[in-house]
Amino acid sequence: MFSLNEARPQSPGLPGAVSGSEIKSLKIGDKIPDELWDMPLQVVNHPQGKQTVTLADYKGKLIILDFWSTWCVPCIRSFPKLHALQKEFGDKIKVLAVTTENTEKITNFFTTGVGKEHTYVHSVIADSILSRYFPHIGVPHIVWISRDGRVLNTTQADQVSRANIEAVLNDRKTNMVAKVDIDRNRPLFLSEHFSDSLQLNSYSIFAKGYYPGLSSGGNIKRNKQGIIYGRQFTNSPIMDIYYSILYQLFQYKGEQFNLSRAIIEVKDQSLLNGILKADSTFEGYNLYNYELIVPEKKADSLFYFMLEDLNRYSDYTGDIEKRKVDCLVLVRTSNKDKIKTKGGTPNCTFPSSPSILTNHKLSVMVNLLADDTPFVGLPIVDETGYDGNVDIEVSEVKDLASLKKELNRYDLDLIPAKRVLNMFVIKDK
Repeated sequence: MFSLNEARPQSPGLPGAVSGSEIKSLKIGDKIPDELWDMPLQVVNHPQGKQTVTLADYKGKLIILDFWSTWCVPCIRSFPKLHALQKEFGDKIKVLAVTTENTEKITNFFTTGVGKEHTYVHSVIADSILSRYFPHIGVPHIVWISRDGRVLNTTQADQVSRANIEAVLNDRKTNMVAKVDIDRNRPLFLSEHFSDSLQLNSYSIFAKGYYPGLSSGGNIKRNKQGIIYGRQFTNSPIMDIYYSILYQLFQYKGEQFNLSRAIIEVKDQSLLNGILKADSTFEGYNLYNYELIVPEKKADSLFYFMLEDLNRYSDYTGDIEKRKVDCLVLVRTSNKDKIKTKGGTPNCTFPSSPSILTNHKLSVMVNLLADDTPFVGLPIVDETGYDGNVDIEVSEVKDLASLKKELNRYDLDLIPAKRVLNMFVIKDK
């Protein structure tokens, strides 16, 4: 699920529009108010070429509102399935897509690129009404409106299936999982009854499995001075959580963590990074929701505590150890300075081609090569002793040999060696 981080447009000014102050959000079980049934909604791709519709046009049917955005890949991937279900059930249901994006953006979407393949999608556009009656944090977001005009459920798109539609139409119980969005600015899953008058000194939760009311990613809690005292991860692979922790812990040691500094002694490494389905979405059972908030006076221990939590509660144990490992050592091959910066705006395009480093430290290139260049695969140790900012440009780098050749132009080289380094070692319990 993707978070809605674009500003919602203002009301399109259609006749009969209701001001936002008059709108009360609807919950599961609520009856659709009369004013919403008759609200004109601006649409595109209407089968009869209409410019506006109302929900009343579909009264007596099972209405499935599909909230989406042009930048939401899972939303677009769901279009063919929803269209097929609409054709299969015909007049018994109405699948109506809804987006807050404006006419220009939607017109451009359906006439260029991937959108040209989905011009069958009948969608409300420039919405500022339905999204207020049915507020949500991320898309895709599905609202089920029963034939008797009540909010039946709110779900993810994967809950829209033949079995669930048939069950609803035949008044049978479904196994749908409700999608209840959570405000990520609050501590995860903490009851709404926790009063603002109470002081939250510490809080932690570690849960395995996908939660449909949360987007994937991380969140940071800072105090007024900018000090981080809390970290949150939702619907994330466990290695993403480790990475964020280790990035900080290595910084405390004056180093930068990247995946070449990890020794993975885990039997099934795919579990660390989530398991992808055929449609490139993650298997839900292998994602995690984790948050730790500590007293502000203990903020400097936050990331150490986080690593302890993962070691204590996950299926893995990991620590930073000194290990003698194979690596590549960056050295200068002459005393001639061919890399001194000419100044200017700092810029870095590594590891793209051409890769340009302008007015940056060598460490920026070193870290990106070690982290984002597949053919390197080893830690890179900078032993040039060069402290100033540099200008370097390399291109057509396809392997280690071509990278070395490009670096040689600057009297630099990467030499295979062994060094004792701080390495993160992760193992099965």
